[in-house]
Amino acid sequence: MKGENRIKVLQQVDLFSSFSVADLQTFAFSIDEVQCQPGEVLLCEGTNGDDFFVLLQGKLVVYKDKRILSEIVPIDYVGEMAIIEEKTRSATVKASEQSLLLRVPAQLFKGFLVNNPQALLTIMKILSHRLREDNEVIAREFEQINILVHDMKNLLSLFLFLDNFPVEKGSSQEKYVRYMKMARNHIAALVEQALANMKNLVVPEGFVRNSLHELVDEMRESDFVTHPDLQDKSIIVKLAADLPEFYFSKLQIRLLLLNLLINAAQASSPCAQIELSASVSGDRIFIEVKDHGRGIAETVADKIFDAHFTTKAAGNGLGLLSCKQIVEKKHGGSISFVSKPEEGTIFTVSLPLCGDGPTVPRHQPVQVNE
Repeated sequence: MKGENRIKVLQQVDLFSSFSVADLQTFAFSIDEVQCQPGEVLLCEGTNGDDFFVLLQGKLVVYKDKRILSEIVPIDYVGEMAIIEEKTRSATVKASEQSLLLRVPAQLFKGFLVNNPQALLTIMKILSHRLREDNEVIAREFEQINILVHDMKNLLSLFLFLDNFPVEKGSSQEKYVRYMKMARNHIAALVEQALANMKNLVVPEGFVRNSLHELVDEMRESDFVTHPDLQDKSIIVKLAADLPEFYFSKLQIRLLLLNLLINAAQASSPCAQIELSASVSGDRIFIEVKDHGRGIAETVADKIFDAHFTTKAAGNGLGLLSCKQIVEKKHGGSISFVSKPEEGTIFTVSLPLCGDGPTVPRHQPVQVNE
């Protein structure tokens, strides 16, 4: 692209609106053109970078983890935060079709601002406006989640029919109905927790003295035989006989065990064996979930607890993150793992025996009439 055409392009970009024609002329001949092929990564999350780019032709996709944040079309720019901060990239940018861009070194851009404080003020206003727009998008998405959770709560009322379901006492049907009621109550509790989180309230999560033996026995008759990922697996339970009752949230530890078992099952071959064990040592309970699957590669071992990180095509990367939050934030414990490729993985959870649940920093709950 000729220098004169570059000047015309830059005049359409708000970041350059305060530049004089002379500045633009000098600037236009000091920057490079970059071509990206479809699928090529322009910026990579977590890497260093001190350039930003103006898109002349084509289309770019901005995404974080696997979530698409936005699309960039001509004439727009990306990576502009390099102008005001020297930090790693916060998102990944990939070309979705053949694209032509101008590479603008941030240091070159800053050099033009040194002698033009009015231009610096204009650019700060532009970037602030873009950040406000991003916040408005996030707020709208959060509002939609609020609506979905609220509507889910209303639909749960239909499951109250289970309380009037005629079953013969002692029959297998009675057991199934009992577990469906339990699942209904668990879902209702999670919905209430989600609604409370949206209002920054605290909902008690049932931190009472519970038995891990009783919880696992319930799961053996329900979750172990109904979840599609566990149905064809052999789950060997080895709980020490001397496990004492201790304070924990029965629902949250149920979710912890279920997520760890599902994770193990998805890493294992059909009809594989998974071991769930627990023991007590000193003032702590140790729970282990062991599989004999494909293991965790060293290249991704430090990412498995990251939000949305997954190696599964249909995964969402939330299961292990949920486990980490349940153990560390809600129970004051720790979670770790050891793994060998093609031999399997062992997740170890350590939970304190003492205490009555976590100390919650947020303000106390208040009554809210819906």
